[in-house]
Amino acid sequence: MRFSLVPTFDPCTAANRTHGPPLAFPSCNPPVLTSAQAAMGTPDAFGGAANFVGYLRVYVIVGVPGPPDDSDVPVRLSLTDVRCVPTGARCGGANSAGPGDYSGGVRFEYTVRFTDHYNAVAPGGGTDPATVTDTTISGTTTCAETASTSVGSTCSLYTTYNALHPGLIKDGKRMVEQIDDVHVSDGGADGDANTTGDNTVFLRSGIFIP
Repeated sequence: MRFSLVPTFDPCTAANRTHGPPLAFPSCNPPVLTSAQAAMGTPDAFGGAANFVGYLRVYVIVGVPGPPDDSDVPVRLSLTDVRCVPTGARCGGANSAGPGDYSGGVRFEYTVRFTDHYNAVAPGGGTDPATVTDTTISGTTTCAETASTSVGSTCSLYTTYNALHPGLIKDGKRMVEQIDDVHVSDGGADGDANTTGDNTVFLRSGIFIP
């Protein structure tokens, strides 16, 4: 699955405009980014060309049956042209137009619901089919500033489920995984995506319509 990522905005709660038909609903001007630290090049907002491309890709490697367990689920996060919010605390190198490079980390996260054949009445796993209570998959990386003055930072991460949670994916234990609420948060004012108290949501899965 390849999730395209788009910037997140605060919901409209105090309307001062009306959207055009057929969606003639209340709207809020100006739009407010949810992230307090990370943004992207936008000619009509902060400035700079719209060079951002972001996605999260989740796929499956089917291993050879028998030990060792070599099945796994890789996760790849790729973000380009990540800029700082001008009023934020994570502005790095300046660009010729628009905000400077973002100098913090990012954290991807999504909710999963596993249904598999690795359950039992007693702890330790077994062969019973069951649905596990919802949990999350997450990972962090530090963004790298670029030498270019027209493109912001690059944030990339390659990891796997077994790297994040050793032993999670096992050969021969069929699993159905539901995925929900895919999002990427900034690293907060301290830039550290692992200290989640000050992180704010930067991106969610969606599409961009030019």
